[in-house]
Amino acid sequence: MSIERKANYILEQAKVLAANANSWTEFSTAMFDQHDGLVAKSFTTPIEKEAFFDSEQYREVNKILLGLIKRFGVKDTTSEKSGRFVVRVPKTVHAKLVVEAKREGVSLNQLAVSKLSVPLRESMDVATPLIVQAYSNVYKGYSTDRVVVDPELNVQFLAECRRLGLNQSDYNLNHALLDIRKSGKATLPAATERTQFNDYDEYQFASEIAIRILQRTEAVTLDQVLCDPCFAMEFDRIAKQLAPRQPVLKLRWAALNLRKTRRLGPLKKAQKVPEFDLVTAGPLKNLSIIEVPEFPATYVLYDVNRPIFAGETEDLRRRIDLHLKSGLPGWLGVDEGFDFLLKRSSVPAAKQEERKLWLQAFVNRERPLLNFQRAA
Repeated sequence: MSIERKANYILEQAKVLAANANSWTEFSTAMFDQHDGLVAKSFTTPIEKEAFFDSEQYREVNKILLGLIKRFGVKDTTSEKSGRFVVRVPKTVHAKLVVEAKREGVSLNQLAVSKLSVPLRESMDVATPLIVQAYSNVYKGYSTDRVVVDPELNVQFLAECRRLGLNQSDYNLNHALLDIRKSGKATLPAATERTQFNDYDEYQFASEIAIRILQRTEAVTLDQVLCDPCFAMEFDRIAKQLAPRQPVLKLRWAALNLRKTRRLGPLKKAQKVPEFDLVTAGPLKNLSIIEVPEFPATYVLYDVNRPIFAGETEDLRRRIDLHLKSGLPGWLGVDEGFDFLLKRSSVPAAKQEERKLWLQAFVNRERPLLNFQRAA
């Protein structure tokens, strides 16, 4: 069943549950329980859940929940729990909650219950002004993408979020910052500093492979990798093995650039894809690097007949040398006896745009194991 059909099914079930619910907590548990809730059972992978949380159906489910809270009130009438637990918050957060409760004409307890009843993604909307403030205080003229991707700027941004009283996870804060930029739900200060690198040929292949490995092994999206410090460090580890001399910022930015340039998206109908004849250069383990041409080329690494990775480069010899020094068997965790077969364009593939079009078409058609996929 497609994600869209699942989302429609959940929305319909939410309407049925709401019509028969005895309290908002009964509805919330049935929908959002981490193990037995309808959302958890329907969307079993992080990619599916992220897609649902970005959907119109999810927003409609939240409206239903908020309507039930208004209808029944915030008091929990069905829970078997004691209804009492202690939450420790920074003094600044406590003071802000007191002010907000007075402004809304409710007790501090009522305000806290109403906030806790809303799913985390909805509560992040409340934090939007503080996230914007944290970004404004540290961004140094750079874009939100740069603040999330740059290790040094990101540490400063997260620290500023904590100072302002935000206690969400690092991932949620980073993701919320990107979401503010994408959705336009708040005004961000103008970015005046550009982030641009012109030597992608030296390392973007490493970023592409690292992202694809994490996609396949962890079922994560590109945003999840870049926003979650743990996944980001694992990305850094894999990419640095393949391009050890490159700084982390360049490797992460190259991964983001894969999507920004949409070079692996669907081809436009009017686009004419160039044809480059591929010739077999032989197994990599028997290859003499001096025999590899130094011209611009397209190439594919095969495991017997299955394409593993396709690429294009300004200097084929330089790129193959980088692949060889990276230790190719480590990509797949296979035995040291495993080897790849190299096929390359037979003549110089002159224009980079033509090479990229060929690569785009090849990846969409053949789906090589370690090329970045559009789902990321």
